[in-house]
Amino acid sequence: SDRKTEIKAVKAADPADATPASHTTSGTFFTHHTSLPLSTQPSISLHDITPALKGLLATLPATLSGTLTVTSPHTTLAITLTESEPRLVDDIRVFLRRLAPPELPYLHNDIHLRDPEGMEDPATEPRNAAAHLGAMVVGASLVVPVVEGRLAVGKWQSVVAVDLDGPRERKVCVTVMGAV
Repeated sequence: SDRKTEIKAVKAADPADATPASHTTSGTFFTHHTSLPLSTQPSISLHDITPALKGLLATLPATLSGTLTVTSPHTTLAITLTESEPRLVDDIRVFLRRLAPPELPYLHNDIHLRDPEGMEDPATEPRNAAAHLGAMVVGASLVVPVVEGRLAVGKWQSVVAVDLDGPRERKVCVTVMGAV
């Protein structure tokens, strides 16, 4: 039997009812790249880097609109957007430990079976497969809109670096791009 598919037309919204864009940019393209140092705590630690990012944006042109990208150059440090409430931070730690329990037998942790090339000292090589897995799930980068020199995030949102293999001296890379 023939099947007939009915396609209903969707009426375009009246332009008068549309919400106008909050900001339109044109002008000179701008880029800025830097890194922020980060000293982390033992095991899994979360660090709200939003104040540092806002401080960085305060040094750039106030008319800047575009994006701010935060990237981790470390395989066991992740970047995310979440609420930085102390009890939620504890919940996140517990969740990540449950997701990749450090006591499980991971192949990466069998240092004696790994290729020693690239290891500084096999005796001090960390058994940190769970940290790698957790960081992989959370993610290594985040892009946040910037509108007129300010992070465009929600009231409760914070940019958070999650170290899954601390304590360590870390850094996060920050690139700001947009029009001024």
